[in-house]
Amino acid sequence: MQAVDESRYIRGDGVETFLVKAGDYWNGAGGSDALNYRERCEARVTTEDRVGSTQTYAFQLKIPSNYPEFSPKQTLGQWHNGAYDSVYNRYENGEFTICLNNHDTDSFVEYPVTVTKGAWNSFSYTFVWHATAGAVTAKVNGKTVVKASGLALVPATARSVYFKYGIYRNMAKGLVGPDQQVSYRQVSRG
Repeated sequence: MQAVDESRYIRGDGVETFLVKAGDYWNGAGGSDALNYRERCEARVTTEDRVGSTQTYAFQLKIPSNYPEFSPKQTLGQWHNGAYDSVYNRYENGEFTICLNNHDTDSFVEYPVTVTKGAWNSFSYTFVWHATAGAVTAKVNGKTVVKASGLALVPATARSVYFKYGIYRNMAKGLVGPDQQVSYRQVSRG
């Protein structure tokens, strides 16, 4: 868990709920989150995917109907290569996108996705983790929303990728964000 207070994470009946409040810097007031105004409550899958492997992930995500719309971005699931997130789900001001990101090649592509607040939305992803021949297929509620191959999906120096889910938000100095909560269920990696 990466949370300032473990009571922000609740697990019961197969549902994991994450809550972020203003000032939730999981590594403390002097840590990198606080210094960069990053608030989070996330779980990290401890098994890492080897670069060169093919992996499938699935989960259901519920954004409550009364979820406060807010900017800057909130990340609701990210695949991290050890230096930065290669793929992440962005939610900002009511818009959900799946983002493919490679800092090394200066490549960033967003795919808009329709999700329904107040309902469970099903996500599935299949990745080929590779520095030049990567691939992604993503489905939301059974509809293919991303199908791309021949991608520089991870930096050339990456050895593995790991998945984190919950809420991560990038703030700005002096900005006070609202309480935000999301829930996940049936999170799987296979």
